[in-house]
Amino acid sequence: MKKIYIVFILIIFFTSHSFASSSPESSSENHNNFAGAADKASAKIFTESCMNCHSGGVPRAPHSTTFSAMSADYILETLHGIMSSQASHLNENEKIKLAEFISGGSVSTNIPEPKFCSKDISEIIIELNDKNSYSQWGYDKENTRRATSDINSINAKNMKLKWVFAFPGATRSRSQPSVSGNVVFVGGQNSNLYALDRDTGCVRWKTKTQGEIRSAPVIEKIKNNHYIFAGDYEGNVYKYDAITGNNIWTKSLRYHPRVILTGSVRVYDEVIYVPLSSREWADGANPDYECCTFRGGVMALNANTGEELWTTYSIPVPAKHMGDFNESGKKILAPSGVPVWNSPTIDNKRNLIYIGTGESYTSPAADTSDAILAIDKTKGGIVWSFQAQKGDAWNMGCFISPKSGCPKENGPDWDFGASTILMKTTNGKNILFGGRKSGHVYALDPDQNGKLLWSKKIGRGGFAGGVHWGMTTDNDNIYAPIADKNYINKFPGPATPGIYSLNALDGRINWKFEPKDRCNGNPSCDRGISAALTSTNDIIVGAGMDGWLYILNSKSGELLWEFNTNIDFSEFTNIKAYGGTIEGLGPVISGNNLYINSGYQYGGNLPGNVLLSFEVKN
Repeated sequence: MKKIYIVFILIIFFTSHSFASSSPESSSENHNNFAGAADKASAKIFTESCMNCHSGGVPRAPHSTTFSAMSADYILETLHGIMSSQASHLNENEKIKLAEFISGGSVSTNIPEPKFCSKDISEIIIELNDKNSYSQWGYDKENTRRATSDINSINAKNMKLKWVFAFPGATRSRSQPSVSGNVVFVGGQNSNLYALDRDTGCVRWKTKTQGEIRSAPVIEKIKNNHYIFAGDYEGNVYKYDAITGNNIWTKSLRYHPRVILTGSVRVYDEVIYVPLSSREWADGANPDYECCTFRGGVMALNANTGEELWTTYSIPVPAKHMGDFNESGKKILAPSGVPVWNSPTIDNKRNLIYIGTGESYTSPAADTSDAILAIDKTKGGIVWSFQAQKGDAWNMGCFISPKSGCPKENGPDWDFGASTILMKTTNGKNILFGGRKSGHVYALDPDQNGKLLWSKKIGRGGFAGGVHWGMTTDNDNIYAPIADKNYINKFPGPATPGIYSLNALDGRINWKFEPKDRCNGNPSCDRGISAALTSTNDIIVGAGMDGWLYILNSKSGELLWEFNTNIDFSEFTNIKAYGGTIEGLGPVISGNNLYINSGYQYGGNLPGNVLLSFEVKN
């Protein structure tokens, strides 16, 4: 059972670029075409331990016929990194053989480097007071994702591709860039942080991190110096000199062995607010794992030193044994989970920060799961909580027979995955918005301890949304993306993917944009809108899991411009470059430029390795 779990979890984190046309029944035959098939030992492990999960039907576990474009180098790096505990029973040669077998390629030490430009640091300009700076997730402390820009509904049709940056050795691209002056900062799957030239995309500097940065780096000025703050997938927070790339300090937040940092850190008044999530949701599938003990929350750090100031857990008390056991006799511990996948929202007026939480991992579910929490900004501690749904306890054990590790509630896993938005309406009223994977948008009154003003269900909901990654707003409306990808038909009703405009005061739908279905039956493709939205002037920018990028008129929902990123871009770089699924943190608008990652490789999505820069040509 342990080997089954190891490979199962391994594959959860990997998908490929191309999807074979073969049926699930022929998947084992197709795998014999892999270059590594000559390794009978690896083939035996794969056939006996993986095919039950990867012949279809398990959410977030890609089909075995989708593995052909995986990088052997990346898989090996992962076995040494985020998957090291799961691969601890393998020796180095076995890890190499497994990586080569799954990928069908060979481990290489000759991964090409991207193009470097001048390393003269005097040429680097950072100007946070510039209206065109995008220094953090959400654009501002309220997470409105509304930019000041030169792009509008008149000139958007003149948008042209400017440059392509390909992440070397990568099969996914999901760190949202931050922009200031003439520099673009972005993290890579290959555990590097890059400073790119804004005009050309060449590399000003790069620095190695201990894990993948899948969130947005933060650019912050402290005492006349500019710094980059970021969190990685191994639970580390970093502070770098923004001009040189030199590491100032690194802080490990390993208060739990399965902690990861997925939401972007928030830096404000020389304090770093770090959202805490984990991969323990997957460990319920392992009968030899005592599940679960992780508690999500927020940790506040001193931005100058990295010193911990306070930590507020989303579950106030540690998990304990409630009397239940799984099939292997391991204790089931509770309450657990309630991760924070999103970047905190700052409310100075009320001295609060807001976070959205995810599901519990074990029963009984905590009363802070699937909730919006208000936390004291100065000293920590939950001030109030709005829970959208009780009893949401779920882990990956719900999909692995005999499911003894599955909580009795069995989901539905309807997180507040997207960051909250604090909006000031035209009439001066503050409203706190939250979007949830159930397909609901919620409007709360921050002056009445999160009293519900209205809610509107606009999506079917599912493991991949509903509202998955993030909304945007102006002074009158809230704009929400709906993914509605349904892995296993668990959630009844028709899918309603698209982009919705809702009246901020009452939730009334102003308009809906529904993307075309261009997937042609490809199971790795989906037309839903999962990535966070961005707005400026009179336009909305969104992107689909099929790789299409859209600009809409925010007043009418009219499609103004579109671009297919799911193509080969190798002609623009010295590295093989291709796009795929767009998901995650979404597009960035800065001045007359638009930036987007393409290739969100995860759970059957279309992989890719590019950051694309577009420019309006007036």
